[in-house]
Amino acid sequence: MAEATVSLGVNAHVIRKLIQDGILPAEQVIPGAPWQIRTADLQHPRIADALAAQRGPRRPKQQSELPIFPDA
Repeated sequence: MAEATVSLGVNAHVIRKLIQDGILPAEQVIPGAPWQIRTADLQHPRIADALAAQRGPRRPKQQSELPIFPDA
């Protein structure tokens, strides 16, 4: 998993979420063992698409919202 985080430029939580959602194929020899992830699976376009969908705001900014830290 550490190598996958470096390769994709994300943290371990993101990798686990991709595995949990069935987007990133991975195997464990026994429950609780480290995840085994194939390098080729990290290159698949569905991984890039999933990561692109996760970046950025989760919801659109509302015009009626006031900023927490106003400028000056």
